[in-house]
Amino acid sequence: MKRVLCFVIPLMLSAATVQAQDLGNPLSGFELASDICARCHAIRRGEGLSPNSKSPTFAELANTPGMTSAALTVALTTPHAGMPMFMFTSEQRQDVIAYILSLKTSN
Repeated sequence: MKRVLCFVIPLMLSAATVQAQDLGNPLSGFELASDICARCHAIRRGEGLSPNSKSPTFAELANTPGMTSAALTVALTTPHAGMPMFMFTSEQRQDVIAYILSLKTSN
């Protein structure tokens, strides 16, 4: 049993570290969103409508069923109708994603 724990615990810790590194910095994400995304999206919690009526609010995005970091990564790296392609660094993209996901309300 001790041998199993000696293997499993470090594996779990390393997986948690990798996940934490992928999350990004929500404060930096908010700053980027304020500069870039707020022209079209309502980026703050509680904002009712986006400046562009076709653009979902960040709170709506965060609370979409099944919304994950992976889904937001695809959205920010795949061209789709109506959204310009931004050249975020990987770190900037993770920061914006971390900010969006920070708006998720617990149900």
